[in-house]
Amino acid sequence: DQMDIILKENLQYAFPDFGPYTGKCRFDDCSHRREPGCAVRAALEAGEIEPTRYDSYLRLYEELKPLKDWQENKK
Repeated sequence: DQMDIILKENLQYAFPDFGPYTGKCRFDDCSHRREPGCAVRAALEAGEIEPTRYDSYLRLYEELKPLKDWQENKK
């Protein structure tokens, strides 16, 4: 069986620990990687998000980066 494809833009929703900070970043399209004013990175720095979880997010984001939205429905 194949897993559903998650686009990099939706990856943040697969991390429940990001939930309280989603939508609170300076930029609406924040990828939580390098943008200034990122609420997720601020929570990471404050110790509210585990570094291992954030590292997993970054690793998965990089893996998903080449996927395009038209590939989401292709199985």
